[in-house]
Amino acid sequence: MLNSPTFKILVEQETITMHGTPQESAGNVLRGRLLLALSEVTKIKSIKLTFQGKSKVVWHGDSTSRFQSEEKTLIEHEWVFLEQKKYHLLAPGNYNWGFELVLPGSLPETIAGCEHGSIEYRLKAIAERPSFALNLNARQNITLQRCSFLNSEDALDTVVSNTWTDRVIYDFSVDSKTLTLGDEISLSMDIKPLNQSLRVREYSCTFNECVSYNVGTNKRSISKTLNSVRGDNLHWNEYLWSDSLKIRIPQSKTICHYDSDNSIIQIAHELRLSIIFAVEENRLVELRATLPIIITLNNDDMELPPYREFDPYNINSNRINEHYEHYENVNISLPSYDSIITNNDTSSYYKDITPPPPIYVV
Repeated sequence: MLNSPTFKILVEQETITMHGTPQESAGNVLRGRLLLALSEVTKIKSIKLTFQGKSKVVWHGDSTSRFQSEEKTLIEHEWVFLEQKKYHLLAPGNYNWGFELVLPGSLPETIAGCEHGSIEYRLKAIAERPSFALNLNARQNITLQRCSFLNSEDALDTVVSNTWTDRVIYDFSVDSKTLTLGDEISLSMDIKPLNQSLRVREYSCTFNECVSYNVGTNKRSISKTLNSVRGDNLHWNEYLWSDSLKIRIPQSKTICHYDSDNSIIQIAHELRLSIIFAVEENRLVELRATLPIIITLNNDDMELPPYREFDPYNINSNRINEHYEHYENVNISLPSYDSIITNNDTSSYYKDITPPPPIYVV
């Protein structure tokens, strides 16, 4: 029994990292191969591959905004590996087509799992076949990620200090504002009362994510709390209160997203500190302060693959050959005895069949 055709997209990297801001990044390169393995003579009308990036933003109207929806094509490129015609006869064997595309550094990163919008990149391949034969299809998602905040001056500012309505002088600080998923934030707080009758009733800290969506000139921002902690051990050290709080950043990319700043979807994070004070006659007043936190890639996410792990232009690459293992010894079926007796010219059986090329680079 003959095996069904194998049609696959194999890429050098499913996740591609852009280094630097959209304005300064030099971009990166998408490389790979389109693989086709046939176990019998097959009619194919055309073969093409498309890379496309799309954004989608949609939110339903409420008392403050109307329904908004917008889809954009961010990038699109097509490779034609077999030109359109009535049909090509392809001999049994292994076919592969290399492809390569320079991706501009200005492309926004992949964003998935947000409530009202997404940014996606995908490769789609189709081998179109004549009528009554099913087309061959293959898809491969590509993730774009960005590392652009590591040298930002803002990342070095880890302290918020101020005087609050002549009541207290406060100082809130973190060890680092540039963190990644799964990290623990250490927040130190020092509060010096300017009014000796002031008392701290309770205090808490939340880690929040804010996502802003843009459709034309319309904008909608949604903030949600990803984690929170309450303090219960404020120390008095002669002239000020002090404490240290620890709060964990979620590990999952579906819960917490990397920071992103593009014209379609912006994602930012912050620590929000709340302290409730009791003043004269037990009136309660609240001090609120925020400290921006940058969530970016960790070192593992930025590692490059080994140089020779995958070579899209090497026909002997192991990752290519593993998709062909079922078809290594396939031969073209010989004509039957009856066909030889009735037609002595057997060359017509083969004359229109395209043999598998050793390599076809575009």
